[in-house]
Amino acid sequence: MMNTVSVVEARKKFSELMAKVAYAGQRIVVERRGKPMMAWISLEDLQRLEELEKGAGLASVRRREALALAAASRQRIRAERGGVPLPDSAEVLARLREERLREFASMH
Repeated sequence: MMNTVSVVEARKKFSELMAKVAYAGQRIVVERRGKPMMAWISLEDLQRLEELEKGAGLASVRRREALALAAASRQRIRAERGGVPLPDSAEVLARLREERLREFASMH
């Protein structure tokens, strides 16, 4: 559950609100002039958030590494083919599909 309080109320009830966050696990949004400015969360919530960020960062690193490996592979293949790139896989699949359909059509 998330409560919203004004800056004025947060100042007045700091100890009470801190206890609600720390011991009851409540999340509190502090507003100034009706605009959310910040949130108070428990240490457990902060740890979970940091773990999520760490995991997202690791996934991002892995994606970048995979893309770099794919780019290096394309460059190597192109060099081995004398600068001629491989055909687009979607085009190759479409051509193979058309050939297969012609083979089936000729069987009938």
